[in-house]
Amino acid sequence: MKKIIILLVIVLLVVTVFGFGDKQQSEKPKQKTVHQDVVTKTYVLKHISPDVAHKTLRLYFWESYYDRNGKMFTVKIPKENIATFEKLLKQLDVERKKILIRIFTVIASREGKGGPIDNKDLRQVLNELQKVLSFKSFRLDGISAVTVTDGQRHSRLFLSSQVPLELRLEDIYIREGKDGKQTVGFEFRLQKEVASYVRDGKLIDNDQTLIESQTSVKENGYLVAGVSRLGNGDSLVLVINAEIKE
Repeated sequence: MKKIIILLVIVLLVVTVFGFGDKQQSEKPKQKTVHQDVVTKTYVLKHISPDVAHKTLRLYFWESYYDRNGKMFTVKIPKENIATFEKLLKQLDVERKKILIRIFTVIASREGKGGPIDNKDLRQVLNELQKVLSFKSFRLDGISAVTVTDGQRHSRLFLSSQVPLELRLEDIYIREGKDGKQTVGFEFRLQKEVASYVRDGKLIDNDQTLIESQTSVKENGYLVAGVSRLGNGDSLVLVINAEIKE
């Protein structure tokens, strides 16, 4: 009987020791996987900002270090991504074409006499518009211009106009068609500047959007980008011309 009791005690001790050991082992924290194939590389950019490189290629590297106003771009990158990253960076870091965008604001009316419009291309697109919307006369309100770059994300300017207008351009690009001719595309918003006011201690922007759209203009072409009614019964016609600078 004593032998049986001693044997049971030994079995219990063995089970307790090994069971405790298993529990201890299961509670050990897992070691984080260390990636050894990561290197740090620095590139000198020629035509684009480091911020553009970061936003466009951020899927290929872990971290990046740069000065927004500088040209040095440093990344921590897996070795397996380097070839693809450098190929895309080379395609991205190229000199971008300049685009001169001219903006014509024209007051259109269904009565009264218009004013002289010397630009024959502008006059031609207005004549086509007249057939569609039955305007009786046109009067040139103002001409504005801005130079932008292919691939530029944002641009804004206040127009030379009797009406306080602001034009915002976004996502500007040059695209070549199957016929070899280039077009300039962008999104835009034309706003009428209205005096802001304070409400509950906050400055309220009271600008009025007149025209908002996405469009494209053939190189050296003229496009009626939109028409908006004005308070006095007349309409504001927005015509855009795009010239690509080689």
